[in-house]
Amino acid sequence: MGPEKEKDIKNFERIKRIVGILRLDGREVEIHLPNSIESGRVSETASGTFRIRLSEPTVDVDRQEIEFVHLSFIFSNEELFGRCPVMERANPYLTLGYPKVFNTRTKRRYPRIRPPIPLKAKLKYKRFPERMPGRISPKDLPVKYSKLYWEAQRESVDIKKLFVLVGGEMKKICPDSGIVIYNDQTASTREAEVMRRSGKLLFIADCERVESYTRFIPSEKVTNYSFLLDERKNAGATQEKVEREIQEIMQEDRQQGCSSKALVPIFSKDEVIGHLKAYTNKKGVTISYEQVADLMALGLILRIGIEHAPLIPSFDDSIDTNLLNISEGGMFLQISSGTGTVAIPEGAEAQIRFIAGDKEIVLTGTVCRKGDGEQNYAIQFEKIGDEQQNSLKGFIDESIEKLSENK
Repeated sequence: MGPEKEKDIKNFERIKRIVGILRLDGREVEIHLPNSIESGRVSETASGTFRIRLSEPTVDVDRQEIEFVHLSFIFSNEELFGRCPVMERANPYLTLGYPKVFNTRTKRRYPRIRPPIPLKAKLKYKRFPERMPGRISPKDLPVKYSKLYWEAQRESVDIKKLFVLVGGEMKKICPDSGIVIYNDQTASTREAEVMRRSGKLLFIADCERVESYTRFIPSEKVTNYSFLLDERKNAGATQEKVEREIQEIMQEDRQQGCSSKALVPIFSKDEVIGHLKAYTNKKGVTISYEQVADLMALGLILRIGIEHAPLIPSFDDSIDTNLLNISEGGMFLQISSGTGTVAIPEGAEAQIRFIAGDKEIVLTGTVCRKGDGEQNYAIQFEKIGDEQQNSLKGFIDESIEKLSENK
C-alpha cells in the first residue's frame, strides 16, 4: 500500500481545538506576512478570533496593510498551514480569525530559522536551464573549422590568438561583425540582457519589421526581443511602455546601420560572458540560416578554448537581498528596497552568497515559489557539495545556539 493521502482539516471545532492546544503548549508558529516570515505564540483564544504575540518582530505590524496572513506550524508530525483574516493589529500583537481550513503536508525535513542578526545576501539567477553539451567532437562542426577546433583543444591554448582566428572567420561570414566580452558597461545593454538571461541566439531577420523583434519563436536555440518584453511585463510594465521600448530598440539598430543581425552567446562554464555579433547594413539583405549555423559553430569553438583557459566575467549583476530565514533545504529572500522591481520566474537557477562571521557561504538552488510579497522568493537548494553543506549546517547550528542563549 502507498502512503496515506494527506487530509485537510475543515471541521471548525477541531480547528479551534488545535489553536487552543498551541496556546496551552506555548508552541511557536510562523506567520507569513507580505514581506517577512515572523515567529510568535498564541496568547489568547476566543470563540471567533485568536491572538498571536510576535517574538522579536522584524516589522511593525501596525504599518502593514494586510487583510490575510498565512499561519504554519508542526502538529502531530505534520505541517499545518492556513489562511487567516487579520482582525486587529497592535504591535507586537495580531488578532486573527480562524482559518476555514488547515491544509496538511509531511513535516518538513529541516528546521527553518531566522538569522539572529540581519543578513544581506547577493542573488544571481539565470532563466535558462543548464544545457551545455558534455563534449564537442570535430563531427559536430563544419569541416572548414577543423583547424580551429584543434587549436581550441590545446591544453595550453592561446586564448587571445583563438579570439583573433575566430574574428577572422566571422569577417568571412559577414564583414560587419565583431566579438563583445561583457564588462560593467556592455553587460547592461539590452542585447547583453537578452543573451545573459536566455542563453540563446538572438536573431532579427529584418530590422525594419516590428514582427522580427516581437514574434514568439518556439525554439530551444533561438530567441528575439519577445523574451525581454515578457520579463518587462512580468515586472509590471504597461503595454505602452513595452511598445515604446521596442521602438527604441529598432531605432538604435537602424542608427547602427543594421538591416539584419545575429548574436551568438559566448559561454564560460554555464554563464554567458559575451557574444559574437554579425549584421548586414543593406536594406533587404538578411543574414541566412547557413551563416547563423556557422556563427553558432564558432561560438562552440570559443567555448572549448575558454574551458582550457577560463575567462572570468568582469561585471557583477547580482541582486541585493535580505535573508529572512534559512534551513539546510532552502531559504527565503526579500529583494532589498531601492533595487527596483525584480521579476524572477519560478524554476530559475539561482546562486546566493552571504557572509557568516568571517566566512563567505555560496549556495546554489532553484526558485521554487514567489512569496506573498512581490519581492519575496523561496529558494530550494540543489547541487550543494560537502564543503558547502558543512558550512551551511555549521551556520544554522551556530544560529540556533545564539537564539537559544537570547531566550
